[in-house]
Amino acid sequence: MKKLLLLNSSIVVNKPLLKKDTIKLEYGKNRIQSYCDGFLKLKENNVYGKFDKVILIDNTVSSVKKLPAKIIDLLPNHTTFLLSKNNTYGRKNKGAGMLDSLKRNREIITDYDLIFYYEPRLLLQSTDFIDEFLNGKDNMFSFESDRRVKTGYFGSNSKDLNDFIDSYSVTKVLNDNLHIELLMYQFYEKRNTRFEYTSTSLWKNYLSEIYEKY
Repeated sequence: MKKLLLLNSSIVVNKPLLKKDTIKLEYGKNRIQSYCDGFLKLKENNVYGKFDKVILIDNTVSSVKKLPAKIIDLLPNHTTFLLSKNNTYGRKNKGAGMLDSLKRNREIITDYDLIFYYEPRLLLQSTDFIDEFLNGKDNMFSFESDRRVKTGYFGSNSKDLNDFIDSYSVTKVLNDNLHIELLMYQFYEKRNTRFEYTSTSLWKNYLSEIYEKY
């Protein structure tokens, strides 16, 4: 079974000068530092060695040269970078931005059997969830609340993930203000999926500067 660690990020986001973003975002140096902290936790927990391939998707820069060097240093040498400067959707609706990134890179997902999706701004506290997914037969999600799953990390076989990607258009998610957490639950509850009530990471509430269980 070929195993892929898919890291989805939006690292370089600067505060707009003339207008406000419609959703709350962390900007600039603080945002980059949050990612550095997240990548460091992945490295400290020896996550990269569990996978045959590590891919970093980022929709805020057009080339590796424009990524902060300290972030590149925290990634394994064999990392593949899939980069594009196109974060229009993500600045309006997080789920639309996530779906857009996955759609743009869906072909590479097909090359692997098991996909673990992770947003590296999170601070990983335990690899138990990852290990259980890689050693099991089911897709795995953690509940955010009733009928909503956490989309910052999850495990899926490649067929189900690509089927989900094809099930919704980015414009519909954006225009109808749909919640990706609900859409993924509704889709995956019909597949071979294990849902857990667990927290594997910490999420930074950048308004309060406090990390919360996620």
